[in-house]
Amino acid sequence: MDTDLKRRLVYGVLSLILTSIAAWLATYITNKILGKPNENQQATG
Repeated sequence: MDTDLKRRLVYGVLSLILTSIAAWLATYITNKILGKPNENQQATG
């Protein structure tokens, strides 16, 4: 396996994992600050 290919593969996997963690963390912090969204209420605006 070429070194450049390994580097791109590791970069892609780490990027996917870290992006998922960042999205989860943003949702978690938002829910802690504002409370969980009410699923029965529709968003207006």
